[in-house]
Amino acid sequence: MSSILTSAPPSPSLVSFGSSRASSPFHSNELEQPAGQADIELEAKGTKHSQYYFKRWGNCGLLEVLYSVHRYFFERDSAHFRSILESVQGADAKNAIVLPDVSCSDFDEFLAILYPTDFRHPTAKTTAQWTSILHLAAKWGFESIRLLAIDNLTTTAIPVDKIVLGRRYGISDWLPGAYEAVCTRADPLTVEEGMKLGVEDIIRISAARQAYGCAKARYETKHLSGDLGDIFKLEKPELSVGSTDIEENAINILEDQVVAVQAEFAAFPTPVKRTCSPYGGQGYDCATSNSIHYNRNPCAGCRAPPVEPDERRLKREDKEDKERQLKDLREKRDVKQRDLVDKQERMSLFR
Repeated sequence: MSSILTSAPPSPSLVSFGSSRASSPFHSNELEQPAGQADIELEAKGTKHSQYYFKRWGNCGLLEVLYSVHRYFFERDSAHFRSILESVQGADAKNAIVLPDVSCSDFDEFLAILYPTDFRHPTAKTTAQWTSILHLAAKWGFESIRLLAIDNLTTTAIPVDKIVLGRRYGISDWLPGAYEAVCTRADPLTVEEGMKLGVEDIIRISAARQAYGCAKARYETKHLSGDLGDIFKLEKPELSVGSTDIEENAINILEDQVVAVQAEFAAFPTPVKRTCSPYGGQGYDCATSNSIHYNRNPCAGCRAPPVEPDERRLKREDKEDKERQLKDLREKRDVKQRDLVDKQERMSLFR
């Protein structure tokens, strides 16, 4: 058993602000130091880990949390730890091994492989969890655990993550298929993916997509000029404050006016039809006549529209004008709403 003390941020995540072509951790020259060499008072500062602190065995710890685990696994599977443990005297907290560049969360994930809680049904892990395990296995030379992490990431990691991890940990078998998948997919790279990959890979992937005709247009070019400000976070001209509210208020006011004028118009009596010439005010007209001749050839009186009083005509024209204005305003509002939804869909590609 050995004591290990950890204190560090989590392992390098899949996010990289530089290039995905980072040097592999296999070339790391960092060595963990016994606690005494780091001048750390473990008993004063170290908190015993709730799960990975086995009694009656030696100690191993991190700066903030003290672990007590079996040194057998570390000596058996890691030449890195074998060289460290050779110089460790005793198995108490004062002789704990300090892991200054290892976080508790990463170390917990790693120990969960050495100490599974269910041998028949291993706990399912996310890409981030397997990445933590891969990071420490590669860092310390646990080859079998490294291969286990690679096997699981092969089936769960997305192509962009395979590019990042493949470059970082020397997993060359992943790279051809992952690059091809990214270059030939329909969707462009997102901002988050670009942050992971780094500038060099972004430029090469973009060039490959354009050169091999993989980057097919999804939207019409006419939208580009209006979207540039949102895509590249450019300063936009100030819009009139509350323009949408003004339009909605105008629609509401006009709706009330239309309802009122429709009610006023409905109060007018229906216009009286002109007198039918052949029957001269006898209550008949050409349309109801039994005469085939008048049925097919109505007189001028029947053809003429009903006589409409000027007051009713003016009210009708006012009603139709307001209805037309309301229809136009509603159509403009609906077009703006559809354009906004379409733009939000386009902008989702650049998040």
